[in-house]
Amino acid sequence: MRTMKILLTFGIALLISGCLQPSLHPLFTEKDLVFDPGLIGAWVGENEKETWILQKAGDHTYDLFYEGERDSAKYEVHLVRLGKFEFLDIYPQVPEMCDHALLIPAHMFSIIRRDGDTLRNAMLNPDWLEDMIARKKLKIAHERLDDRIVLTASTKELQKFILKYAEDMNAFRDPAVLHRQK
Repeated sequence: MRTMKILLTFGIALLISGCLQPSLHPLFTEKDLVFDPGLIGAWVGENEKETWILQKAGDHTYDLFYEGERDSAKYEVHLVRLGKFEFLDIYPQVPEMCDHALLIPAHMFSIIRRDGDTLRNAMLNPDWLEDMIARKKLKIAHERLDDRIVLTASTKELQKFILKYAEDMNAFRDPAVLHRQK
């Protein structure tokens, strides 16, 4: 029960805090999925305050166990290849809780680059997205949830959008650098 409360609190905090950009739809179709066995294992952040443990969960699916300084969570992750880029589609694994029936998990996207035992992971930047929409420089299906943008675009539209801005340094946050734990 304590673990469920921690996961729920973490998920709600992420959505409210604005640190991650939620999407109702995934970034992938089955044909876009790839599996890299080199991602499997424990990865530690440069400050050693966070650990990612990736395990194979299916042909094209990973389980991600995230452990941070103040929180932990479990995610379902898909590695998505679009053009020359690889992305993670990260989806929370929230235990079924009948008293929280209105909690809707959302997809989060990051662009990754793995070079041997170094993994760079840059999340889609919600501040950049907000600014681009406010200045009418970007049109993508979305809804506002309080002061937050929730992407509602279809998978096809998301793919077109993410590929267009994949090399824009402002569209993705500074990458977190993780190193394989030996």
